[in-house]
Amino acid sequence: MINWKAIVFGWVTTVLAGLMNNLIFVLFAAYIANSKSIPFMAEYGDILAYAIAVVGLFLAMAIGGFITAYCARERVITHGAIVGLMASGTSLALSAHTGVLTLMSFLFLILATSFTVIGCLIWSKCPTYTPKTEQMI
Repeated sequence: MINWKAIVFGWVTTVLAGLMNNLIFVLFAAYIANSKSIPFMAEYGDILAYAIAVVGLFLAMAIGGFITAYCARERVITHGAIVGLMASGTSLALSAHTGVLTLMSFLFLILATSFTVIGCLIWSKCPTYTPKTEQMI
């Protein structure tokens, strides 16, 4: 059975963490634009900014997967995959310029969903994790 509370909480957490990631990216990109006089920033600033954005995005997806698994407690991979597809689909829908799925957008969907599932797997490795079937009433 699908736990809708877990899906909603996971999706909201992922979207909010993604928005925080976007804020960090914009602030860092503004810092790089203002520090082009530093040789390292002039040469590697753009690459560093995009690397921070990509790592932050996938960290946000993993956090959403962790929250999804915490709320679902069973069939966490299924719930995580649903949340990952919903969150990455929302991101693509809001940022699509042409409305056409490209290879890069398909790769983004796969990687983002994978990192959400990784967040679910990290939750299942936590020492406080106890499956519902083993919990005492």
